Amino acid sequence: MQSMLRNPEGLPRRSMLSLLSLCAAGTGLAACSGNPLRSAADVTDSPTGSAASPAVSAPAVPTADATGAVALESALDGVPATFRVGPATVQDGYTIMRVEVSTDSDKELTLSSAFSASALSSMRGMLLLSLRQSLVFPELGDRSDGLFDTISRLSSVEVFPVFEAVDDGVETVELFLPSVGVAVGIPVVSPEKAGFEVGEMLSVAEIDREADPGPYRLSTLVAATDGSYDTDADQNSTTVTVSGDVTFGSDSTELSAQADEVLAKVVEQLTRYPSGGELSVTGHTDDVDDEDYNQPLSERRAQAVADRLGELTDLAHWNTTVVGKGESEPRAEGNSPEARAANRRVEVVLKPKNPAEATALAVAPAAQAGQADASSGQMPRSVGPVATGADGVDVRINDQTVHLSMESVTRVGDYVTGSLLLSTQEDVNITVNLFALPSELQILHWPYSFSAVHNPTLLAGSTRFLAANYLDAEGEYIPTSNRHVRTIVRGEAMRLPLVWPYPGGETVTVDLPGKNLAARLTDIPVAQA
Repeated sequence: MQSMLRNPEGLPRRSMLSLLSLCAAGTGLAACSGNPLRSAADVTDSPTGSAASPAVSAPAVPTADATGAVALESALDGVPATFRVGPATVQDGYTIMRVEVSTDSDKELTLSSAFSASALSSMRGMLLLSLRQSLVFPELGDRSDGLFDTISRLSSVEVFPVFEAVDDGVETVELFLPSVGVAVGIPVVSPEKAGFEVGEMLSVAEIDREADPGPYRLSTLVAATDGSYDTDADQNSTTVTVSGDVTFGSDSTELSAQADEVLAKVVEQLTRYPSGGELSVTGHTDDVDDEDYNQPLSERRAQAVADRLGELTDLAHWNTTVVGKGESEPRAEGNSPEARAANRRVEVVLKPKNPAEATALAVAPAAQAGQADASSGQMPRSVGPVATGADGVDVRINDQTVHLSMESVTRVGDYVTGSLLLSTQEDVNITVNLFALPSELQILHWPYSFSAVHNPTLLAGSTRFLAANYLDAEGEYIPTSNRHVRTIVRGEAMRLPLVWPYPGGETVTVDLPGKNLAARLTDIPVAQA
């Protein structure tokens, strides 16, 4: 069946996360070994802001076995665990998937390590992803029995999460498992080949039929590290926000010498849609002067940008509107210098007549620009320690040493996914606030970043790629990352999975720009799914 893309605007938030039918299964599967702690390499920033590039090779990506399962090796509360994810199948308008969790450890564990009772009522945990379609599906079931069932050498647990049906013709999907990882390449098979009683599992799933099932469109946020512009895009529209401070002089409507460089980011987007569409250019100011001054200033600035875009590219196929909003629609609340700088801006919104004209996600030109910057521009200097992803770095958290590393990422379509590993020699209590973005990035539109792991970003030259996200039924942006974290247990790595837009290249750089945690991991190889 063909599933409809739901418009979440105006719909109430409902609980969409629960563990579904869980049942005891057979004996444990192969053990996964814990990652030993390694000393951080003594690496300093190069002139481009990254460590010297060693030879790297893309690792093998786990693939589905004969049963249709993709294996992820992880650990919960310090106990090694194997997650066998898949296959997925579609029946009665739903996608249902098998997830089996086992251990070969002498210790026991429960799924509550990844899915706490509080998480079940307040966060979306497992997410079905169709990254090649840029879609995300929240879980729809209400059952949570088995959450505290013991997993040991003698007893594994099976989980059957239920989601809205994926489209006909979708052959593989991905599953985001908080604190575990992202399983990619999960086959979508017929119910007869699923290897479990699909109808029976659906009958006990207790699906919340009032919940908005999605799917939601993934969107991406890309920002220049100097704050000159950012691009917020999904498959239907693109918003390029250019800084008023970079594009204009103080209290001026004359374009600066740097304006063309910034407006080139808008032109890159426009040229991807030769059929044109709707184009709006909106000027905004801060609140320093009175409204009677700011309103005409915003109008003149918007017109100056629109006029220059018309000189830089052909706008004949674009229905262009130009307006000024003065100080009436601030991007950031408050009167701090950072907030006022964010509010001095011009927003250019593209709604193409034929979005399918673009051969890649609307963020792709920004990604290509990032690659160009990486080869010829300046990557900002890290505010924390720097090393290769494989070697990792040591940081101090609550006066204790924590080792950060990431050995690889996996590319799926226009996205890459990987897991940040945190390991220690002693238990360390952490909170999600540790992973908040600095204020200049949080202002962009991430007010929830204090309640999600959002600090890990990708850097390509002077372009920063934030985690992919979606707008939920309540109008809140939700990142494809953990929204809760727990204690890091000594001797085993905590895994924090994320999904980012693909910045291009054979390796990526993960940058944690601070507020509370700063570090940089370079030369992380990109594996192809």
